Formats: sequence, C-alpha cells, structure tokens
Amino acid sequence: MPYTPAEDSYQTLEALEEVERGDLCVDVGTGTCLLAKALLYKCRHVVAIDIDTEACKSCPPEVDVVCGDAAEALRKIDVLVSNLPYLPPEEPLDATVHDLGIVPKLLRCVTTHRPRVVVLTFSSLGRADHVIDALRAMCTITTISKLHLFFEDIISVVAACP
Repeated sequence: MPYTPAEDSYQTLEALEEVERGDLCVDVGTGTCLLAKALLYKCRHVVAIDIDTEACKSCPPEVDVVCGDAAEALRKIDVLVSNLPYLPPEEPLDATVHDLGIVPKLLRCVTTHRPRVVVLTFSSLGRADHVIDALRAMCTITTISKLHLFFEDIISVVAACP
C-alpha cells in the first residue's frame, strides 16, 4: 500500500518549483504518484518507478510506470526526483516504508546516468550528511530546505549536475 503523502511529500513539491522544464523526468519511489503528476507540468515525458505493485497502479495513463528496482530501471534522464522511504528499519521490514539501502543505489545512478537536476527528500535520522556530501561531490547543490518535525528534520536538496 503506497505511503500517504505528508509533509515530506509537500516539501518535495515545493522543491520541484525550482526545476526547469525537461524532456525525461523520473520519480523514483513514486508511491501515490503525487510527484510524478506534478512533473507532468514540467516534463515532456514522465516515468514513475516503484517496487510496490499497488503504487504502480496509482499513476494516471500519461505517466509511464516501471514496477521494479530503481537502479535497474533508469536510463539517461533530465530530472531525477525522489522522496524515498527513510524510516530506520524495524521488524517487519517493508521496503515501501523503511530505508533498505535504496539511497546508495540512487546516488550511484546519479553518477551513472547524470541527470541535469536531482531533487531528493530524506530524513535527518538516516545518513543525511553522507547523502548531502555525495550529492555535493557529483553536483552543485542549489537549495537545501529543512522542515523540523518532532524528533527529525525532513531535508529536501535540489542539485544541478553538470
């Protein structure tokens, strides 16, 4: 079952306002397809990727859906957007809610596929400094926004990649 959009999703939508139009834009971990739907107004072609079959069914027909692993599904793209699950793993593990190591895969994809713009949202509970440092090593960070919620910060990073 896709994660219901919350503050992190809406913060990512705000970060998308900085993104210029593109040809191919990809939403990795699409969930309810909220971000992919927003990309329809900025991109000629939108692809949504998720490992959850229910999430894959939530996108409108204008969005191409890939139901599978992000690292295996990506190709050359203009804009990469992701608000991946970032809660520390607990039992039972659920990849649609908990971070099971997809962020490092996603960062490797940035290196391999070189999107023009990357928009990532994640929690300070994870390895936020490592994610920011990795993005900074590959791209130029244009914006970092933080939203403090209870025991964590939700961080959205917009980065321009050469």
